[in-house]
Amino acid sequence: MRRRIVAAVTVLALSGCPSTTPTPVDDSGALIDVGMESRAGVLLDEVPVEAREALAAELLDRPREFWMERVRRQIDTTLYRLTYRHLYFDPSEGKGQLPLPPVDQWRFELGEPARAEIDGHDLVVVPYAFSATLLAPADAPGLSDPMLADVGGVIEEAFSLPADPEHLLERTGYACMNEDDFPPNSVDTENARQFFDDTCEASGPREIEDGCHVTTAVTRSCVEALRDEVGLVETTVRFTRVAWSEERANAVRVGRQVPGGAQLRALEDGVRDNRIIYRYFPADSCAITEGCVGASGWRRLLQFTATVQNLGAEAAAIGDVGPDSPPVVNNMVSFSACHQHMHFNHYGRFSVGRGDEQLGGKRAFCLESTSRYFNNEDTPLTHPYGCHFQGVAAGWGDDYIAGLDCQWVDITPIESAGGVTAPLGFTVNPDGFLCEGNLRLDGAGNPLFEPTEFRSEDGRVENRFQCDFFADSEADNAVSIDVAVPEVGGMVTADCTRYLVGDRRNCGFRSADAAPQTCTPGETTTIRCSGGAAATPASVRVCEASHREGAIPCTYLEALTTLTVAGADVQATFQCPEGREPPSTGPDAETGGRFGTFVASFVPGQDASGVVCTMVP
Repeated sequence: MRRRIVAAVTVLALSGCPSTTPTPVDDSGALIDVGMESRAGVLLDEVPVEAREALAAELLDRPREFWMERVRRQIDTTLYRLTYRHLYFDPSEGKGQLPLPPVDQWRFELGEPARAEIDGHDLVVVPYAFSATLLAPADAPGLSDPMLADVGGVIEEAFSLPADPEHLLERTGYACMNEDDFPPNSVDTENARQFFDDTCEASGPREIEDGCHVTTAVTRSCVEALRDEVGLVETTVRFTRVAWSEERANAVRVGRQVPGGAQLRALEDGVRDNRIIYRYFPADSCAITEGCVGASGWRRLLQFTATVQNLGAEAAAIGDVGPDSPPVVNNMVSFSACHQHMHFNHYGRFSVGRGDEQLGGKRAFCLESTSRYFNNEDTPLTHPYGCHFQGVAAGWGDDYIAGLDCQWVDITPIESAGGVTAPLGFTVNPDGFLCEGNLRLDGAGNPLFEPTEFRSEDGRVENRFQCDFFADSEADNAVSIDVAVPEVGGMVTADCTRYLVGDRRNCGFRSADAAPQTCTPGETTTIRCSGGAAATPASVRVCEASHREGAIPCTYLEALTTLTVAGADVQATFQCPEGREPPSTGPDAETGGRFGTFVASFVPGQDASGVVCTMVP
């Protein structure tokens, strides 16, 4: 589920061309200094004017940790283009991936926050300088870019970044989201920065698949949307090949490969990135076809990130998954008609709960290399792996981020009265189809296969690689953490884990109704709200209600309407929800005609409890 070649991006600045007598390259390894200067901040436009000055003053006094988080999230918006950099150029140019060093190696120099106007937008921003150092094999820089083959080589990758990296989807829609090779609706409020691509252009109203957009057509380019809605910051990420230094290498080295073959590890940090959402699934949904939800209708989902790291000295490779390739002939992988690409059938197992009450099941995904976790002389900067040639390179990992289709467990059946705590588990390679050790090969060097008890959907035997597994190779294949499941609600009603401002945040809301209100399906409905104050405004979000699940705590983009309440009565109109397809009968039939309201303060920590909303007859 990754993008194909769709456009060539011109590197705006190239410098540091090697002299006629370049500095000799040391075979011990390579060092590349990475740097960027930018500014990141908080957009104030959406906050009522009467409350804006007080908020600006509070932001100017926020601690360093707050600004560090905002800066990191802006840097995250460079990752998509750097991770898939090779797909932005003609193959003849010899351009490869240029991943940033591991996050724990990032260094920052922060300036003082200040009020600023960017493209006509009101913000509080902090200037910063980012730096880090890549450590790689001696020949790796030249494989990423010919300009880095010699010491002294420099390239600069130009970026147009959001001045405020939060609420990207809510502010700019899909204009900056590169969904190529992903299923529709994979982008959400939390993962949007990981799809960010500032080269995305507008798509025509009838032709959605323009190289970036899949879920919906887009009328503005990313750059236009940023200027219109957020404020745009122009910057460059600079890569400089520097002379080898054992001392410097020791200071930035991360990880050490396990000798021999591949060895996979599931990372706990992945499952800790989790959230509960509600989603409606029609009967023909891919998620039902793939067995990712238990039934059609409104479902409560526990989304989480599944992260796999290859600790081994060799790739955990499946290889070519084209027609008649060995993995296809042996039924290790199969074509997903819904997702339109090849799935590795035994990627992982998800679970929530214990014993007989455990929910979840097997998940089939692509096996890809998306993050360079190690920073050392044995971990390449480039690799060949994606959905069409699958594998995880040595020292790299595969991150299936929360929000992607089927990256969840359907927890609708859980009896959560009063709130419960349940273990959330992820196991990679649960059935040993990937070789974590040494592959057995035939005389021509091709992998050998063996039959298993597993069968494909059409009844064929699924074969796996023959392998001499490392001792205790499964010891770190599974992770589990306890997750609190409230009786009702989820991400939208949970406490915010970051300091988020305005009515577009999708956390910190509370239900304002004792029960859902009723209206006439399809008819224009008016709601009036009162409360709040000019200095402490509140946001009211009107959401569809389910006959079975009650009022659905919806995100900003899913809301029927949104109101700002700041002391005076306000009202808004919306279309009363109609019935959901397919039509059904009984007490749980989703026949429409119900809605609920949720309330949150614009500024974290302020009181919004006095807000009251009623339907206008």
